[in-house]
Amino acid sequence: MGITLLGGLNQGLLWAVMAIGVFITFRLLDFADLTCEGSFALGGAVAAVMIQNNSWHGITACLIALLAGAAAGLITALLHTKLKIAPILSGIITLTALYSVTFITMGNKSSIGLINVPVFYAVFGEMKSMYSILIMGAICVVAIIGACYWFFGTEIGSAIRATGANEKMCRAQGINTDNTKIIGLMLSNALIALSGALVAQSQGTTSWSLGQGAIVAGLASVIIGEVLIPANSNFAVTLTGVVIGSIIYRIIYAIVYYVGLPTEYIKLCTAVLVVIALCLPMIKAKSKAGAKMLDNYLIKKYPKYADYAAKRDERNAAKKEAERQKLLATINSLTQQLKTCVDEKTVKKQHAKLVKAKEKYVEKYGSKSMEEIEESAEALSVSTAGGEDK
Repeated sequence: MGITLLGGLNQGLLWAVMAIGVFITFRLLDFADLTCEGSFALGGAVAAVMIQNNSWHGITACLIALLAGAAAGLITALLHTKLKIAPILSGIITLTALYSVTFITMGNKSSIGLINVPVFYAVFGEMKSMYSILIMGAICVVAIIGACYWFFGTEIGSAIRATGANEKMCRAQGINTDNTKIIGLMLSNALIALSGALVAQSQGTTSWSLGQGAIVAGLASVIIGEVLIPANSNFAVTLTGVVIGSIIYRIIYAIVYYVGLPTEYIKLCTAVLVVIALCLPMIKAKSKAGAKMLDNYLIKKYPKYADYAAKRDERNAAKKEAERQKLLATINSLTQQLKTCVDEKTVKKQHAKLVKAKEKYVEKYGSKSMEEIEESAEALSVSTAGGEDK
């Protein structure tokens, strides 16, 4: 059983790279991209050919696979942005073409074995492959989360996120949404192809059908992660939740194999698992509603519990108000610093912090609260200036 769990953990980490790519398109960019299965198989095929036929090291082969996935994402993006084809159809067209491209890349072979070749986890020498895969998988995931956290905090990354949130507003602000979609789809499919290369090397073989079911696994991982991680969490924490969701999904998948279920039932179990994952947000909401009803019943039924609930709600309200005031003070402070700062680099950093703080405030307290932010900042400005209103 321990080996089964370790195997599920290993596969969860490697497939988590793909899940992050799916998260970028489906959640950040709000683009229903079905290229995933094709780019995943393409990544595995490119890496296998580079390693088996050209004797490249697994790490270098992964980089080439990453570029191949970016090219696949570029095709989907161009079909949508330049030829004005619907997102789903763009992905389907590219996916269909990639089956043939993958088959041709593999030299018209249905599969390629990777035995006694320098795969990516061979850097640890004689260490058992399962442990070396675990270490390399963890390194890859941490590096990708760090890179994504940095990138989506930049101006381009913020523009991609804004495009997914409200494309019309982005166009009104002068953002070229076609370019942001192209960059987002290239980045997403690059990560998906990288995941395919990693999975192919860990399994010791690849095939043209390696990516079948990848989109389902990616979405399930994203949904499980969103259920586990609060909606307003830090972006890096959200990505970590996607990784955890992938690990949980793969461990359950490994357990299904461990209990000896016939292979013809595996797809059925996968479908059931995905349905459960999709229902988790509803289950979570129903649980909260049920807890609220129980709380109201106990308040009406038992006076002592009512006193406890009143004090509890009072503490929670005071805590929320303190958090709101703290965030408001941060916004006011950053606003004042921007008015006095002259260094261009510092201004950019402070402005980025101010934008994030305002976004966080609006997410927690609603869009109408933006007026309160502006009024508070203006009042503080007048007070600081020492004018008549002071």
